Amino acid sequence: MRARFMMMLGLGPAVARLKLRRCESVGATPTVWGHVWIHGEGEVQIGDRVVFDARMAPIELHAQRGGRIVIQDDVTIEGGSSIEAQSCVTLGARSRLGMWCKLMDNMYHPVRGNRHERPQSVPLMVEEGVTVGSRSILLPGTHLQKGASVASGTVISRRIPPGVTVGGSPARVLRREGAR
Repeated sequence: MRARFMMMLGLGPAVARLKLRRCESVGATPTVWGHVWIHGEGEVQIGDRVVFDARMAPIELHAQRGGRIVIQDDVTIEGGSSIEAQSCVTLGARSRLGMWCKLMDNMYHPVRGNRHERPQSVPLMVEEGVTVGSRSILLPGTHLQKGASVASGTVISRRIPPGVTVGGSPARVLRREGAR
């Protein structure tokens, strides 16, 4: 009710811009419901008509020094999701990120060897029209191509072809576009 009242007064985009004030750039008519935590010394760029639905849990955007988070036009991000960038994380236009998703371009320590050394960051790319199901984890080097769909709870660390549905841990192709 309160959100509807604020929209009728035209305060919705103004309040959203206030909540997104730490971003490098914010496009036209953003929507923010709930809390969005933006921190780090890197850049966060928000496109037009981006929706942050954090009513159930806060959304975290963390761009470290030299890192960039780019969220293109018409993207929807649901509550509890976290995006961490040391180099670059990009969400393409018309993409949707479900609840409790984790996107990161660095593992912060190697699996083997000296666990105090930080590994090289590998950019993470989600192209346009991609849907990522809730509780999915996108690891460094993930590249979801146009129109791909990710089932809930999937862990991905590689390139996924356009128009396929993937699921599992590790991810495997469940269905191809046009296949019955």
